[in-house]
Amino acid sequence: MKKGIVIFFLSTVILAACGEKRMPGFRRLSNGSYFKLMALGESDRKPREGEYLEMVILNTFADSVLYNSRLESSRGTMITPYNDKDGFAKLHEGDSADFLIPAYDLMPYGNDTMMHMHVKLVHIFDEKQYKAESEKRAHVDEMDEQKILSYFLKTSKVKYEELGKGLYYSEEIKGKGKSVERGDRVLVNYQGTFLNGKKFDVTAEPVEYTLGDEGQLIEGMALALAHMREGGKAKIIIPSHLAYGAEGSSTGIIKPFTSIQYKIELVKVN
Repeated sequence: MKKGIVIFFLSTVILAACGEKRMPGFRRLSNGSYFKLMALGESDRKPREGEYLEMVILNTFADSVLYNSRLESSRGTMITPYNDKDGFAKLHEGDSADFLIPAYDLMPYGNDTMMHMHVKLVHIFDEKQYKAESEKRAHVDEMDEQKILSYFLKTSKVKYEELGKGLYYSEEIKGKGKSVERGDRVLVNYQGTFLNGKKFDVTAEPVEYTLGDEGQLIEGMALALAHMREGGKAKIIIPSHLAYGAEGSSTGIIKPFTSIQYKIELVKVN
């Protein structure tokens, strides 16, 4: 998602239907987006060809967050190559700005629909600095995970309770059927996503597991189901030590030290 959204902004040339009068305080750029400087940094340095920009980025569309760099790394930033044709050319190191970008290629809501992008240009890297920084960022560790998880819980609109061992639980529908005990066969619907909202797994129909059988369920899922009753629905946040740990998933989809979230429905207890 992040590459698609950023590339869309960097390279798409659009003739916007909105006039500047409808965007008070914003200046129309040649690529069809609108720009407003929000805060000045202390540096006079501007980016040049061949350099790389480290930025805090928050993309929103309507009421949805499309991309939040703070959920991608503990540093809260992303790095992208500089392009002199994009709106970032207007920024100095340390500046913050808002961009409004025509979004009718993203959603069919008409030509006046805008994606909002808030940006802070934290640092400008030359080629050598960029390579060194990239090597640092390749090593994701447990501290990174804790910082990202803490930020997610702090900013989430959903209120979670900690059940123990670091598992976070939010009940959506209280089940009225049987409770779950070790050895019970359970039918479960679920959808798994990363903390940034990207989906990695979903059931097409209820899946059966035996609670307590080794290798059937990750520990965090089993703990959550043991807290539920038949017919219940919940959202859960599972830290890596209750999920795929320091190795990540065998498929490589879930990276080491990655917290994940699930929506789960306990359909049946046998």
